[in-house]
Amino acid sequence: MTTEQRLDRVETEFATIRQLLISAATYAESANRRIDELGTKQDRTQIMLDELGAKQDRSQIMLDELGAKQDRSQIMLDELGAKQDRSQIMLDELGAKQDRTQTQLDQLGMRIDQLSSRVDEFIFHTQRLFNKAGGEIEETKARTERLEAIMLKLDRNYEEQKSQFQEYQLTTNAALERIDRVLDYLLRQSGN
Repeated sequence: MTTEQRLDRVETEFATIRQLLISAATYAESANRRIDELGTKQDRTQIMLDELGAKQDRSQIMLDELGAKQDRSQIMLDELGAKQDRSQIMLDELGAKQDRTQTQLDQLGMRIDQLSSRVDEFIFHTQRLFNKAGGEIEETKARTERLEAIMLKLDRNYEEQKSQFQEYQLTTNAALERIDRVLDYLLRQSGN
């Protein structure tokens, strides 16, 4: 595999990591929004529970008043019994609503735990990818530095060989010129 291919591979892995981080950020933002929504719902539920508690307190006061009125009048006792039955029905309905709300809160807690577990797992895998990419980057840097050193050495060797070739060429040209002169001289001598 060439250095360029390795660099392309590292860049591809960085792009993948970047996409993973963007996905993680989007996922975390979505989770935070969901948690905020759940917090708001929980606040509303708590307000409703507080209101129900206040209503229950008021109902208890009414029951106490009805008990006092019961002592005063048997007729009022029958009416208060009917009111007490209606209050009990309301309390039962409120209890059922409270049970449903608690079930929803429990389910919400489980979903939050699952989401937290997924986020932790994602962070673990992302960290592992970062560590792996970091090691490959360091290895690539070291290889690049070695390659640069080799290129510098080859460049120096090339310059030395070029210089030697130029000297050889000058020497060869000078020798050829001398041979030409000797041949010219010999040709002139043989012509005479």
